[in-house]
Amino acid sequence: MEKENNIEIEEEIIDEVEHIDDDGNITTPFSTKDIKVTNKIEIMSNLIKRLEFDEIDLNPDFQRNENLWSRKKMSRLIESILLKLPLPVFYFDVSEPNRWIVVDGLQRLSSIKKFIVDKKLKLSGLEFLTTLEGKKYDDLDRNLKRVIDETEFVTYQIEAQTPKEVRYSIFNRINTGGLSLNSQEIRQALNQKGKSVEFLKNICENEIFKKVVSISPERMLDRELALRFIAFKLSSYKDFKYRDMQNFLDTTMEKLDSISDEKRLNDIKQQLFDSLEFSEKVLGENHRFSRSIAFKDNTKTLNRSLFDVITICFSEIERKELFLENKELFLEKFKELLNDEKSEFSRAITEGTSSKSAIETRFDIMKNLINEVINAKN
Repeated sequence: MEKENNIEIEEEIIDEVEHIDDDGNITTPFSTKDIKVTNKIEIMSNLIKRLEFDEIDLNPDFQRNENLWSRKKMSRLIESILLKLPLPVFYFDVSEPNRWIVVDGLQRLSSIKKFIVDKKLKLSGLEFLTTLEGKKYDDLDRNLKRVIDETEFVTYQIEAQTPKEVRYSIFNRINTGGLSLNSQEIRQALNQKGKSVEFLKNICENEIFKKVVSISPERMLDRELALRFIAFKLSSYKDFKYRDMQNFLDTTMEKLDSISDEKRLNDIKQQLFDSLEFSEKVLGENHRFSRSIAFKDNTKTLNRSLFDVITICFSEIERKELFLENKELFLEKFKELLNDEKSEFSRAITEGTSSKSAIETRFDIMKNLINEVINAKN
């Protein structure tokens, strides 16, 4: 589970299924023939030029932790370069030639930039080149600067023709740095040019969203929650035809980028805010979409599936005043569902939550419960 300011998020386990055709080619989750990743040897001077001209994004909206390394660790990297020791492989998405995206190697690149381009790093904690202690880049002799310039390193470059779905998977599997990207950070990375990134940001910076959801934006988990609501608004749960929830959300990011109707987008945004406020009227403040709604000593982890089914179903209630009149009946029956670990609803929000059957089960049960409450006699 990932902790965000005393609130935990229940992890979803995704099973990736691969299918192989009669010729031995993998066809699912995508055809391996679609992958275009080039292995190239680069020299440090070229990399430095890209860093100087801001042609490698080291501070993108999807990844804010570019300064995780201590000064000692950064200095040891520079020392390794000066000693002509091999560097680990770098991975880049080069689909935009003028603005490479770092898939793996952010901390190393940030250290190189801080020492050579920004000239803010003083070497310290060196193991072998102790005479260089306290020196900055400009203090180095020309022969040492030339060693840096001529350093070669291996890169894997994801080319533009590689389909976005494939790039999602590559990002998921490859990034291994100081803080690996999660699924939403990867979506942010691959859709930076579109409106979806800014749209999700605006939603999550709204005071209503921050108050009711109360999740830190640090790892983009707030963006993922907003995206899940939008996904089920743009495509009914009855029409779910995706490999898993992650694939569903990947596709929704691209859908968002293609929507030109601003009124439609604003309507969806307002529906989310209204639903969040309504959830507090029904479930009480600080419910945080956790199973502690049923019993206070239950888990207080925010459950993504609960978030989906509550916000979507509440947003579709037309007779909200009548529902509120009978909310005690709803709470009674809803708590029973949450407390019974063997109930279909409970399983649908905790086991295989990304499957079509689990999604349909939890939505159908919630909708039926809401209708039962609305139609109950006072």
